[in-house]
Amino acid sequence: MSTKAYLLMLSTTIFLLFILFRLSRFCVYKIDYDGGYVLCVSVFKKLPPISYGNTVELSDSYNSFNDQKHKLPPAIDEKEDVVVKLSDKNFNHVIAKNQLVMVLFYAPWSPQSKKLAPEYEAAATELKGKSVLAKVNAMSVIELAKKWRIQAYPTVYFFVNGVHVDTYYHNRTKDAIVNYIKTKMSGDLYTLMKIEKADYLLTAESTIALGFLESLKGTESEKLAAASKLHPDVIFFQTTRADVAKMFLIDPEIKRPALVLLEKESKQLSHFDGPFTDARIYDFISLNKIPPMITYTRETAALILDSRLQELWLFATVHDSETKSIFQEAAKAFKGKLLFVYFQMDLLQTDRRQISDYFGITGHAPRVIAVNGFFNGEKYVLNGELTLSNIKSFALDFLEDKLRSQQSDTTLLENKKGY
Repeated sequence: MSTKAYLLMLSTTIFLLFILFRLSRFCVYKIDYDGGYVLCVSVFKKLPPISYGNTVELSDSYNSFNDQKHKLPPAIDEKEDVVVKLSDKNFNHVIAKNQLVMVLFYAPWSPQSKKLAPEYEAAATELKGKSVLAKVNAMSVIELAKKWRIQAYPTVYFFVNGVHVDTYYHNRTKDAIVNYIKTKMSGDLYTLMKIEKADYLLTAESTIALGFLESLKGTESEKLAAASKLHPDVIFFQTTRADVAKMFLIDPEIKRPALVLLEKESKQLSHFDGPFTDARIYDFISLNKIPPMITYTRETAALILDSRLQELWLFATVHDSETKSIFQEAAKAFKGKLLFVYFQMDLLQTDRRQISDYFGITGHAPRVIAVNGFFNGEKYVLNGELTLSNIKSFALDFLEDKLRSQQSDTTLLENKKGY
């Protein structure tokens, strides 16, 4: 067969197939699954049997997709800013920078997502300025949905200080959502029963308390719940599982109740020791939720000035990074015993000048000063080189009240009024 005859036959065949396709009835099907959906075109009256994991919806067939596209459920309206739109770029920032965040993972085609949308938006409007309600279009931000193992739509997660603490399974109404979040505003007690969740919490950027109990209900659980209301900056969990407790370095054979606190900055675990009373739990959390070294800012001023701990202050400039690192390392040995405070001298706010004047700070050389009660307490200056061993020895002598007799190594500062 010549080339010309072959091309003529091929073009004729294609033309006949095109005519057949145009005259034939065909159907378009939509198949939903965890990660999205696919559209399938078939010349059969009915779609052959399909076996696909987690298929949740098969739409009715129709003859012309273009003519019937208005039958697809519309996407959630994304014009209203009261509900924060999240993506790969801003997700971590939003949940980390806000104390309470509820996140709705939705699919635009999901009828339940569509039904929830106005209720969710109304709740966000009522809670504006108190809590953040956000949403993720799981069809367009697929990797984010995979990361959080979203398998159904809608799924609603609740975050406290950047940590996923709960999944919302309650009524999907405005009032139910508002009431749920309001109960969380003053702290709450969450249950931890999965190894995977425990592993996640150990790396979370939040301070966490975990109670290892005989039962999830009863007196000990109620005491932890009460403590959570007094410390909303700490996320409280309870568990009865020995393998979960072991991940937090709790001896599985220990007499229960047991309690540990994981401080977010140092990642140090502190173990509760004593009678499981409201007062002792409160004191334990108060002392150990503070990082070994805290930087003085306007936000931390009240915490520092009202502390019941004796304090060691480092006055240094931004250029004294090595001294700051040494001071921070020394602080780890005195967590819960002394409060180590870093004060950057080369910032010029009025409150900082008042602090410097109170301590009698002049010049820019780094100095370490111990103060026994901020108001009217005695203050001692560490003389000599600011090495790790010198700072540790100075801190230990201060704790043991030996500085007054060591005038060669320290200087007792005159108390100044007026702060």
